[in-house]
Amino acid sequence: MRACHRGVVVGMAMIGAVFSDPPVHAQGSTNSALRRVFIEATAMADYDQTDFEPPGPALADGAGIGARLARRYTLRFEFDKPGEHVELFEAPRLRHRFASKTTAFAFLLGRDFRIDKRVPIVVLIGVSALTHRTHFTGYIDFAAPDANGSRHVDFDEHDVEQWVAVTLGVEAPIAISRHLRVVPQLRTHDVANEELGQRSALRPRLSLRWQF
Repeated sequence: MRACHRGVVVGMAMIGAVFSDPPVHAQGSTNSALRRVFIEATAMADYDQTDFEPPGPALADGAGIGARLARRYTLRFEFDKPGEHVELFEAPRLRHRFASKTTAFAFLLGRDFRIDKRVPIVVLIGVSALTHRTHFTGYIDFAAPDANGSRHVDFDEHDVEQWVAVTLGVEAPIAISRHLRVVPQLRTHDVANEELGQRSALRPRLSLRWQF
């Protein structure tokens, strides 16, 4: 409950930050930062706690596209494709391998701060569709035959779950040229699962962004 309460408080605070609109004293030098459309490629570390496997990190990649709605607001779509988190257990006559990964399709609203600075800050909030895939493989050898007379049993099980999550984020685009930005970012996907409770995936990110 405490984790859920903290998530609600943080979410409300970020919503307030996104929709507040203090006075702006913009400079002409920021015009290149306000181009209307951008695309980006992203590398990230995936700390996945949406299940009971080790949380990571695992390497991941992704892509995104965004459009500016107004001077301070952007709308964007992002796709994250993480690698597998793997837990391996081996013992005499026993081997279990559990692999999982959680892909994410996120729709986010961004609110720019410090747009008159060389490195602005962007706060994001939105919703994401998570697809959680697991693959359990392994075997067990019995010292004595089981009821069917077998001494060896193999496991190979797949499972897929679909979740909806609240996604929060922050980023700081750094201008390299008129069109190119290097963008350190952070995203967290928070899902309330009936079986697992409040779980999340935390993903530090680094993107190359091209602005048209």
